[in-house]
Amino acid sequence: MKQRGLDVDILEKEAEDYLSTVNYYRFTGYSIPFQVDREHFKSGAKFSEIQAIYAYDRELRDIVFSATEAVELTFRAILARTFTRKYGAMGYLDSENFSDATAHATAIKWIQKEFDRSDELCARHFRANYNHPPLWALIEVISFGSLVRFYKTMSKQDQNDVSTVYGMRGDALASYLHHVSVIRNMCAHHARLIDHRFSYAFRPLKEWKGLRVQDTSAFFYQCALLYRLLAPTASSCFNRDDWKVRLCKHLDILPVSTSNDPHYRTAIPINALASPLWV
Repeated sequence: MKQRGLDVDILEKEAEDYLSTVNYYRFTGYSIPFQVDREHFKSGAKFSEIQAIYAYDRELRDIVFSATEAVELTFRAILARTFTRKYGAMGYLDSENFSDATAHATAIKWIQKEFDRSDELCARHFRANYNHPPLWALIEVISFGSLVRFYKTMSKQDQNDVSTVYGMRGDALASYLHHVSVIRNMCAHHARLIDHRFSYAFRPLKEWKGLRVQDTSAFFYQCALLYRLLAPTASSCFNRDDWKVRLCKHLDILPVSTSNDPHYRTAIPINALASPLWV
């Protein structure tokens, strides 16, 4: 890295120790905006600046992950309550309760496989004593992605019965939850959020009508979507407005050397808390 022009402005032993715990390839991902090309760093680029961005992104991931967790757990509870009130604890096994029998069979096979390999206490209990678990137990051990897949197989009316809590149509909620599952998995697997442009975009929220919403694949739009999907948590132990303030304070303190760099400021307003996207 020194030969490519990076100023290693800390003790070399410290830099070596740092790279012994942070994979070099991972570290170089954060260094890309500091490079002219793959072989040359920009003049004045410092090792400590890349370290600062790495630490900044780690905290950003923690903040975002807490919101995806709240969205996920709330959705699990709402779906289980809504579906079982109508069809009972085992109604998920009956294909007649779903819009597409083939898609339902595929979804059930997939989630049953996840349940069978789960080592959770409830999973072991139901495997030992019953043929199938009730829905409210099943959805506690399957992945969020599988739960969203299950939701998509439900009838339009049943999807809407769930989504009415969110104030949107069922098909829209299904699409938005897919995006949340991707963000959640990125956080869980320590992927880089800062300077990340998602490979997909989503349809702007109806509440954003009239706003200058451009490419929703940019990171800041994903955060605004999360905030919107946190609405049903308003009366729970997760305060979405506190989360918004915490997130925006962090977004506003991008390290000085990068705060005006378009790589890092993609779609993030200078005063994030004042954005009209928070609805």
